[in-house]
Amino acid sequence: MSHPVSNPNTNSAHDRDTSASNPQTQGSSQNSYNSGTVITTVAKREFSLALRNKAILITVSIFTVLIIGGLTLLSIFGDKEEQLPTLGLVGVEQKAFDATLTASQRNPGSNAAGSTATGDDRPQQEQATAPTGGDPATSAPIETSTLASREEAEQKVKDGDLDAALIKSDSGYEFITKDESKPELFAQASGTIMVLGQNQALEKLGVTPQQFATAMPDSTVKQVSVGDDSSEVNLPAVLTVLGGVSVMSFFIITFAATLGGRVTEEKSSRVVEIILASVRPLDFLAGKLVGNTLFGLLATAALLVIGFVGVKVSGVLDGTDFDIAIIPLMLLAFILGMLLFGSLYSAAGAMVSRTEDLQSTQGPIMILMLGMVYAPMFGFAKLDSTVMQVLAWIPPFSLTVAPLQMAGGNMPLWQVLASFAIALLATIAILMLVARIYRRAILHNGTKLTWMKALRA
Repeated sequence: MSHPVSNPNTNSAHDRDTSASNPQTQGSSQNSYNSGTVITTVAKREFSLALRNKAILITVSIFTVLIIGGLTLLSIFGDKEEQLPTLGLVGVEQKAFDATLTASQRNPGSNAAGSTATGDDRPQQEQATAPTGGDPATSAPIETSTLASREEAEQKVKDGDLDAALIKSDSGYEFITKDESKPELFAQASGTIMVLGQNQALEKLGVTPQQFATAMPDSTVKQVSVGDDSSEVNLPAVLTVLGGVSVMSFFIITFAATLGGRVTEEKSSRVVEIILASVRPLDFLAGKLVGNTLFGLLATAALLVIGFVGVKVSGVLDGTDFDIAIIPLMLLAFILGMLLFGSLYSAAGAMVSRTEDLQSTQGPIMILMLGMVYAPMFGFAKLDSTVMQVLAWIPPFSLTVAPLQMAGGNMPLWQVLASFAIALLATIAILMLVARIYRRAILHNGTKLTWMKALRA
């Protein structure tokens, strides 16, 4: 008695057909979709593409060289400016000159005749580097040396070995320079000679410099400002932050524009249709934003850290009140700016099918972006103006203006964070709007969409 033999291939085919027609089976297949996995995968792909993008790598390298080179030049020129001015003396007793110079610096604004030429017991080297009378904050020290003749002095000045020479002649004194005038050095030298002459005249009259100083009333004149000192801006710190803001803004433009162009390329090549057959449009967009934002953040952070370390090592901002908290604030501003403009550029790229048409949809975005970039550049000298104070609270301008206001001392940290909180709310609103536009425009082919048409869709 024979029994029918079942065909395993037939059964498996039957099972597949049954599974395909079973809604519950389809539902379990859909439940296997994971948005987090898709976003992570797309973000890794975008990060890898940016890492292999030669244009981006060259740009980062150029910025690195410019930052290091600029700080090196500033340090070199700063060291040159800190070198002591040199003055050669012919026919002038160096010890008396240096002692009077030192006494004048110790008592700025007072009558320097109160100290004799030999009344200073400090070492001669210390006396030689003491500035003359006047404001000690602006009077530079002088390094003096004694020369044998006028010819030697003139030759040393011509060769650049001396900044100037003070020569005693029959008609008085001559101050010799090479090409340019040395007004500060001239004032120090002439003031010291005047005090020396005054001391000699008092000695002939039988009056000691101490007696003259006691009889002389205080003639010090102090400048007092009745204006509001709070308007003074910490200019070195402001300029440093302005450089950091410029780097941040440039990379926002670079990565956001690159993201928009890539969206258009994928749409024109129909690659996006294949991708969106298996992933959701918003997950795909989110992955793009995360990947490019992360790469841009790392590049911007690296440049800001290089700049900050360079500033510290070179000593360019020594003595300047600079708040290091501004650096993480600028990185936070980059994240907000990249999410805002990256999403807008993605929407602009999704509305066109050819890269040639991308400029037409980027126009409104460029207006906002240029405003964000140029507002601090044109307003850094007028941070206390009403316009700059208002822009510090209006996104996207606040992303660059608020850190500048903090560097200038016009905004405390909590106000900058409050300004960024407003920018975050605006970014979230724009992301929600862009999500609607991107979802409807990415698979649209044929006629070019405008912003008005995309918003009405």
